Amino acid sequence: MSKNPKLHLGYLSLVCATAFWGGNFVLGKLLSNAVPPITLTFLRWFPALLILLFCFSRPTVKAWHSLKSSLGIIWLLGILGVVIFTASLYQGLQKTTALNASLYLAVVPVLVLLLNLLIFRESIRPIILLGAILSLIGVVWLLSQGEWQRLLHLELNYGDLWAMGSAMSWAVYCCVIQFKPQNISNTVFLTMLVGLAVLSLLPAFIYELCQESAKLLPNLTASQWGGIAYLVIGPSILSYAFWNYGIAIVGNAKGAVMTNFTPLFAAIFSICFLDESIQPFHIISAILICLGVLICGYKK
Repeated sequence: MSKNPKLHLGYLSLVCATAFWGGNFVLGKLLSNAVPPITLTFLRWFPALLILLFCFSRPTVKAWHSLKSSLGIIWLLGILGVVIFTASLYQGLQKTTALNASLYLAVVPVLVLLLNLLIFRESIRPIILLGAILSLIGVVWLLSQGEWQRLLHLELNYGDLWAMGSAMSWAVYCCVIQFKPQNISNTVFLTMLVGLAVLSLLPAFIYELCQESAKLLPNLTASQWGGIAYLVIGPSILSYAFWNYGIAIVGNAKGAVMTNFTPLFAAIFSICFLDESIQPFHIISAILICLGVLICGYKK
């Protein structure tokens, strides 16, 4: 790994982002059956937008002149990384398991490498490809619980298709993020990204609210509202801020491999908060995932 302290900070930021997203999988599964997906997405991102505006409205307004020429790319990133990725994941978790959804997300680093090769003609260094494959094997080992034959019994339903769409959306986001404007701060960029995404999501939220959400929201428990509050602060604001900052330092090809920490953290949180016991496959998969990420971090 490079001795550059800034590079280390970039990797640490990506790890923090995946830790918050690991919690998103656990709470997303618990909340997706109580709150419709569009509504849950809006409840997660609208309060996050208010917090961002409260903290960064002034620098965002000052940077408006620089932002105008980049509104298209920021809007696209908001649609991919906020609206489609989040809503399709929650939609999928209604009918599929967190095991399946995590497995599809684990393929993202490989998808990013292929998309960069096919669309942007970006060469793939063998060491990065090796690290991505090794990390992917670690994730598959984790999700199969050390028994490869379990993968043969995965049954696909429309929930799995939604989860696949969510993973694909995030892969495209990881590729497109390299084109975000470089002359604005990360906080201003995040504020604009979330603002445009929430604005785009608003019509669908109003429709779903009138159809069913208005009857369901008053019945939510205090713990469920607490879970939504976590989604607002952790997986929404902090994770995207950490991720965008880390990708800017590390690069999208190497950074995308860090996505494989997400199912690892999801498993850890399940052990801590759902009283699941630690098994040997947890340790083996953790070693493989970390080794793959470390290999990708080497320059030679």
